[in-house]
Amino acid sequence: MSRNMMNGARYRWSRGTSAVAIDNKIEQAMDLVKSHLMFAVREEVEVLKEQIKELVEKISQLEYENSILRAAATPETLAKLQQQKALPPSSSS
Repeated sequence: MSRNMMNGARYRWSRGTSAVAIDNKIEQAMDLVKSHLMFAVREEVEVLKEQIKELVEKISQLEYENSILRAAATPETLAKLQQQKALPPSSSS
């Protein structure tokens, strides 16, 4: 085998292992990015779950207060509320 052929073969082998090493580094980096993203998403999900829980509690409290206020409201006040419901929402510009 000539010296040029050996150098060419060594270069191709070296280049091939270098490409594999680069591919491995890229894959490791992508895995790291994926794990960081998954962690961030899990944290965000927990925050959103807590906000949903708080909003559900707030809705429950407001519905309770609404029922008490409706029970104490005059028929005229209740009629006004029904009229207000029938109107389309006004757009604020």
